[in-house]
Amino acid sequence: MHQQTTDANGMSSKRLIWLSIVAATSLGLYLLLALRYPLGPSLDNPRASWSSMVEPTGLNALWHLAIYLGLTLLYLTILRLLVPSEGENTTNPHLQIILIFATWLACSAVLMKAASAGESHDIFDYIFRGRMMVEYRANPLVDVPDELEYSIPYARYLAWHKNVDTYGPVWEASSAAVAVSVREVARWLGWWDDAYPVCPISPESCRLLMVYIIGYRMLAILLTALSGWLIFSMIRHSRPWLAPLAPATWLLSPMTLIATALGGHNDAVMLVLILLCWWLLQRQSPFLALMALILAAHVKLTALIWLPACIFWIMWRWGRKHALKIVLVSAVSGLVLSWLLYVPFGGWQVLPRMLQERSAFLANSLWRIMKSLLIEQWDWRIASAHQLSVGLSSLLFAAGALLVPLWVFNFRPKRWRGTPIALEEMDLKLWRTLTAISMLYLLVGSFWFQHWYVLWAIAPAALLPEGQFSRSILPWLSFGALSSNVAMDFLLNTVMKTSPPMLKYISVVVIIWGPLLLTVAVLAFAQRAGARKSIVRALSY
Repeated sequence: MHQQTTDANGMSSKRLIWLSIVAATSLGLYLLLALRYPLGPSLDNPRASWSSMVEPTGLNALWHLAIYLGLTLLYLTILRLLVPSEGENTTNPHLQIILIFATWLACSAVLMKAASAGESHDIFDYIFRGRMMVEYRANPLVDVPDELEYSIPYARYLAWHKNVDTYGPVWEASSAAVAVSVREVARWLGWWDDAYPVCPISPESCRLLMVYIIGYRMLAILLTALSGWLIFSMIRHSRPWLAPLAPATWLLSPMTLIATALGGHNDAVMLVLILLCWWLLQRQSPFLALMALILAAHVKLTALIWLPACIFWIMWRWGRKHALKIVLVSAVSGLVLSWLLYVPFGGWQVLPRMLQERSAFLANSLWRIMKSLLIEQWDWRIASAHQLSVGLSSLLFAAGALLVPLWVFNFRPKRWRGTPIALEEMDLKLWRTLTAISMLYLLVGSFWFQHWYVLWAIAPAALLPEGQFSRSILPWLSFGALSSNVAMDFLLNTVMKTSPPMLKYISVVVIIWGPLLLTVAVLAFAQRAGARKSIVRALSY
């Protein structure tokens, strides 16, 4: 027994050394990315992209894709190293956890020096609308940027000029808080200029813009850390031997790091509230859990994709009568809270325009291809083709979001109060269902797909870190989504500049989903080959 423990401890020490080496290599690749696309010079071009910050050549595109491939392979290696072996001493995983959070923090700090423009221009819209509220007392859910003077600083960096903001009051309040904080910090540093010189003409204005970018990134980084703690806490509560692996699945994913520390996306606000909802469900506080989910929907309405699964799980866990009371009280409380949150932004009457403008766009999805086929091949009217594409995707997802939890939970109430094994089983059922719903939305329900939406699948999948989906399949969807953003940027500025739109739509979807489908095919083939070998081996005896 003593020898066995010594061997296990030795194995754990070796693994920690390898983890340190892989983590340092990952940090080096993120540093290379930051050096290739520095933040300061990127602001010289308000419409900058990956290809415009370097020469739009095939070699530069391959270099960028090679960095993403290297980061993905290193991430897979980290997950493999963190899977506990049989007999390994996992009672004191503190060093592994410290290393995970330290690596994530170092990589986040490095990415803060990289340009946002290539990844997305969303952060510039956050900045502009945050300033709209704080500096001009404008309402981003009613007023559009083009109604203000175009000479207002940072208007040239916007992606959305003629549309109201598509986010809820919880995000708008968070954005205003960041804008106020940046103004106070800039005044303290002596960098605030009431004359509002326009970047990129004025270096002082560009410096202030960088402070705004850092402010929004810091918010995303802070909330990502909090999400990592919630994941760690949930796993430690039910399966403590996976405590290091779960937060690593979330924090060290290249998609998580790039979307938050570089892109500063407000999905970090939504997801921390969603994870809080699941944490509260695990702690047997269903009312508070539903209130957290309602708050998340006031960041992005997308948060409601998980509502049916949570309600059905509550019914399965506590019984229908008790669940009905919880849902009714939550609904009434949620409506009151929603009304109060929307009052400062014009009330619920701002919602129809927001939803209408958001559903006017299709991108990077199978539904964009379908809409084009309906118009070009079957001579449909544009409005009819658009309505069918948006309506059918929403209908199919809504049906799936109801049927999947019904099938998983069988709509039979369970009143398990006893053993940790029973509680663990209930957690696993919920997390698997939430992950399935996320993937269903990305594949079927999302007619407007952006690469950082993959975060919505990584968050629940991190709670199932030992599964093949989390460790082998989902990382390749992240790679495909990130690669699509880069590859299409370079291709559209070179060989595909004059290509038909249909070819562009198909290329985007193939690049996003191709790596995942290839991985699934390879794993299925390997599994079948392994089964065949087992049969042959059994017959030979």
